[in-house]
Amino acid sequence: MVISLLAVQVNAQSSIQPFDTTIDYDKAQRPCIQINLDLEPKTLKNAWRDYLKDNYDFKLKGIGFLSNKDLLSAEAITVNQISSKAMDFYTHIVEDENGSEMIVFVRHGYDIYVAKENHPNEYEALREILESFIEYYLPKYYEGKINDTEKRVNNLTEERNDLKKKIDKNSYKIEKLKNDIEQKEEELKSNKTQLEITERKLIKRKEKWERIRIRFRKL
Repeated sequence: MVISLLAVQVNAQSSIQPFDTTIDYDKAQRPCIQINLDLEPKTLKNAWRDYLKDNYDFKLKGIGFLSNKDLLSAEAITVNQISSKAMDFYTHIVEDENGSEMIVFVRHGYDIYVAKENHPNEYEALREILESFIEYYLPKYYEGKINDTEKRVNNLTEERNDLKKKIDKNSYKIEKLKNDIEQKEEELKSNKTQLEITERKLIKRKEKWERIRIRFRKL
């Protein structure tokens, strides 16, 4: 099944307000409501599925364990907030350049799609469900993201402070080692000088000892 959007919009795509458009579904353009959000598609699908289950008592198929379809559906259900008639409830969620493109549409029977023109009250109720989800979920989502980011900032700050302490400690050690090396080098120079002096003394004393030894041998 190929699904594509007709580029007919009421509001700009950058807005988080739902807008009216159409979707190419089942070989025809169908009325739908679209919203673009900067969430990863699978996250949005799971949140939308859970919200509908908790608040409207039906479950979308197509997202779950080993399943992650673009088109989610719940067929032959009743959503009293929209209509007392049985309906098929569809949601199409795909990735876009900013996050996710989310589209919802509903039909009664085989080819009766809920539209603003022929079912204004039902269409508006569908929009209200989508808006209520956005109002409920987005604050929680961004609050969680803010908390995660704050934790990350705190962790990075602590890591930075620890690294700075280690650098300062190692710098002190390096400076101390540098001073120790300079001191040892000075001691080495002094030792070398003393060694040279001592070696010359040793040579002279050996020479003197040899002369004395020879002299006393002749006596």
